[in-house]
Amino acid sequence: MDEKILNLLTEMNKDLKNIKLDMTQFKTDVNKNIKSLKIEMHDRFDKIDAKLDGVGNQFELTNEQRINEFEFIADKVNKLEKEIYFLKTKNNN
Repeated sequence: MDEKILNLLTEMNKDLKNIKLDMTQFKTDVNKNIKSLKIEMHDRFDKIDAKLDGVGNQFELTNEQRINEFEFIADKVNKLEKEIYFLKTKNNN
């Protein structure tokens, strides 16, 4: 009976050692996967940030162009109004 218990305990010890090795390997694999996921996520976030920066700059450039066009048109309208005023006052004299 004692020998059976000893054999059983020896087998259990081997099984526990195998489980411990499996758990250690599993932990190593999980850590590798987490590191690779972190790297991939950072790369993706960097790409998203770059795209968002590009989009933001596009809107800024578009708005700047519109502002410049508005100023150009406003300047032209003011000059035309001055010319019309001078022509009217010249014709009235």
